[in-house]
Amino acid sequence: MSEQELYGIARQRIDRRNRRWTLWGVDLAGLILSVAALILLSETPYVIVSVAVMIGWAGVFVLHTIMAAMAQSRDEDIEKEVAKLREAAEMDYEKPKRLTLTEDGEITDYADEYEETERSLHS
Repeated sequence: MSEQELYGIARQRIDRRNRRWTLWGVDLAGLILSVAALILLSETPYVIVSVAVMIGWAGVFVLHTIMAAMAQSRDEDIEKEVAKLREAAEMDYEKPKRLTLTEDGEITDYADEYEETERSLHS
């Protein structure tokens, strides 16, 4: 990927994260306003409505906080997993050896046994 493509992807991710936390801030401001309305309406007959609104908004705020935290955690987990995959792809891959069991019960490398058989046939 070119530097410009990487820059574009990084910019999109940062913009998405900023939007997420901006919405969370708006939700927090709404919760604060609902608490203020509860205080202002505490001596009126509308106190029960303001309590219901504040409790409802608090529930929405808690849900929004959990979702934002999970999204943040998900982004970090994805970045860690991508780093692991890149590291694994960069490592030299060594094909696993084939092991065989000899007549006397020893485990040997298949290539070693093949070479011995070839030598004995050509001798």
